[in-house]
Amino acid sequence: MHQSPESFIGTVEKLVSGGEGLVRASGPLVFVPGALPGEVIRYSVVRHEKGFSRGRLDAVLVASSERREPPCPLYGRCGGCDFMHLTEEAQRRQKQLLVQESFRRIGKFEIPLPPVVAGPEWAYRVRLQLHKTEQGNVGFMSRHSQEVVDIRVCPVAAPGFSDLLLTGAPQLKVGRTTVFAPAQTAWEQDRDPLQVEVAGKPFLVATEGFFQSNLALMPAFLAKVLEGVPAKGKRALDLYAGVGLFGAFLADRFEQVTVVEENTSALALARKNITGPLHEFVCSSLERWARSLPRNTPGWDAIVVDPPRTGLSSQAKQFLGEHSTESLVYVSCNPDTLARDTADLATVGYRLSALTLFDFYPQTSHIEAVAHFGR
Repeated sequence: MHQSPESFIGTVEKLVSGGEGLVRASGPLVFVPGALPGEVIRYSVVRHEKGFSRGRLDAVLVASSERREPPCPLYGRCGGCDFMHLTEEAQRRQKQLLVQESFRRIGKFEIPLPPVVAGPEWAYRVRLQLHKTEQGNVGFMSRHSQEVVDIRVCPVAAPGFSDLLLTGAPQLKVGRTTVFAPAQTAWEQDRDPLQVEVAGKPFLVATEGFFQSNLALMPAFLAKVLEGVPAKGKRALDLYAGVGLFGAFLADRFEQVTVVEENTSALALARKNITGPLHEFVCSSLERWARSLPRNTPGWDAIVVDPPRTGLSSQAKQFLGEHSTESLVYVSCNPDTLARDTADLATVGYRLSALTLFDFYPQTSHIEAVAHFGR
């Protein structure tokens, strides 16, 4: 129903990727951040794009039973969290529904609601990207602008960040800095590489490189990845390997692990994190390395892929089809590209046998997944 040239009232149908509420107005679809399924809301259209519009939530007229008062007073201003207005149980269910919808909409097939493995709801992040202004503000970028929201307490940050935030981080330089606090009481500064322990193994990681921010969930995560891998074998392949997190555990099971990673700094750390005389380290993109392989290259007993948010390229999926394995494990941080790639992998001989979600980032709409494929 039209209220004025700028304001509308509508009912939210569902959440879509990114955690925005979908409203069907008389015109294009409108995506409204902060709105929940079933709610009646007043909203304004702030931007028109091709085929849809972006909205702003002005008021909740009829609230969902899943809505709660966000525990953080900066929620809505700070851009770090976007799901804090949902209860803990509702967050997980909505993430299940988002993944299911991605498979329906993009993969064009139905899956049951996948199980979710979760850890602590608060104080879980051991890795933060903090911004510091010349005026001394320290925190995260605003949700709606390029301003830095000054933060002294963050409920999702690990305890090791407490003193750093409370004091305004005088040791940080102006700009963006990635900081680790893997210990309970200490903040790690200017130590590259850092050593962290994951499921009983020490790993060297770079402060500026990528590594999971939620260490508490890592043992269960690794156990699920390895669940799709033989207990013993000759050859395994770790693609998009980073610092060798999966490769180090594959090395406990396989005589030779081939590690493919195009970032030279990450691969240098992988060489230290994965020990054994027979393992092979390749500094290359998957696509370039695949083109260089001899035609008679023997197959692998297991392959683990952990691609970026963009998912697998067409060349990567072609490679997996040509070098098929009984045990393919796909680690994903983007349900949309996972759904697309699952459909494409089916055309080259793979079948999705299991899918498990991991709630690495409570209070946000992000979800990670471990998908197991067989031939």
